[in-house]
Formats: sequence, structure tokens, C-alpha cells
Amino acid sequence: MLNEPTPDVRVRGALGGSRAQSGPDAIGSRNERADGSVSVSAGQRLPTDWETKVGVDVAAPAQTPDPFANRAQDRGSGWANVAVPAAPLGLDKATIDARVDPNADQGRLSTALSRSVPIGGGMSVTLQNGYAVTQSLANPNGVGAPSPRAFTGDGAVRLELPTATALSAGAKLSSSDERLLPSVSAEQKLFDSPLSVTGSISQRPTGETDRSIMAGFKKSW
Repeated sequence: MLNEPTPDVRVRGALGGSRAQSGPDAIGSRNERADGSVSVSAGQRLPTDWETKVGVDVAAPAQTPDPFANRAQDRGSGWANVAVPAAPLGLDKATIDARVDPNADQGRLSTALSRSVPIGGGMSVTLQNGYAVTQSLANPNGVGAPSPRAFTGDGAVRLELPTATALSAGAKLSSSDERLLPSVSAEQKLFDSPLSVTGSISQRPTGETDRSIMAGFKKSW
């Protein structure tokens, strides 16, 4: 393990009251949702040849504005992210993510690939693909029995417009559902700020359709 000290990252107060304390390798973000709930991600970059980060995510409901206030009772999710430089096959992005979530009793390993192509007029098209395997940490079948494992794959096309609008269309396939689930979404950033509104339509494995409109605020340090 590294001999560097663990970064001391604290978040206090409501909107605009976030602050971090540590060296330049510390990373983090705070996301305040429209329903009043808060999620915080805090971590650190590792001194490796590839862009490597490790950290923890903590969430708090609307009644608790400080996600770290009850950290003794609530366990966060540990994660690691590796970004591969000079991705092959003309890709702009190739990442590998690992996450262990004790609250959900599961671990997840995933990869994301993307390539963006400008099409003129301030617009660009991004092709995205992702693959993941999720492994249950619990063993409900008894000692020696294999834990449940699920595989998923998804792809999407995202169109970025000069009006700070993004339109996406994609589909997802899961080993548990065994059917293609299409989805479309539109995201609009509000003014020159971290505020955004996203509307989406997606299909459930049962054939029903989900429709949602969400507003979000994201702040990074």
C-alpha cells in the first residue's frame, strides 16, 4: 500500500458550504438532488502510469444534509477507477471500474468505451459501449454453493448540441432479463451553471414504460 497519508475530506452545511482539506491528489464531488438528498464521493489519485483513483461514496436522505454525520451507522461503497491512456481502435475513452457495496452485498466490475466525432456547427456524436459483471457477496444457498452472478451490456449514441443540450438513444441487455431494453433521454444544462434537467423514457423487462424528469446540481472540488 501507499505510504502517503489518507486525505481528510469533510463536507458541511447546505449548498455552497462544501470544502475539502488535503493535498492536490485528493478528489471529490457533492451532488444535491431536487428532493433534498445528498451524495458525496471522496477519494485520491494514485501515483501510477495510468490515471488511477480510489475512494468511497456516501449518501444521505433529505433529512440529513451531511452524508458523513452518521457514517458509523451507514457503510459507504468503496470504488476504484482506472483510465487507460491512448486507448486502442481510435477510442477516446477506455475505463475499468470496480465497486464493492456492503449495503447491497454485491461487488461489480465494469468497463466503458467511447468515441466522440465532431460533425460541425459545434455539434458532436459520441458512441458509447459498456460491459459489466455483478457478483453477490452474500451466499444465500449455503456454504460451498456458487453466488449469483449477472452480466450486462449496453450501447448508446449521444448527440451534443451547441445549446448545452444532449440527446441520447441506447439499449441494454442483461443475462437476467434476456431481452433488449431501449431508452431515450434528453439533458439540458441551465444557463452557465452546474444545474441540469434530464428527461428519459425507458422500457422495463416486463414491457412497461418508465418516464421520468429529474433536476440535479453537481459541484466538484
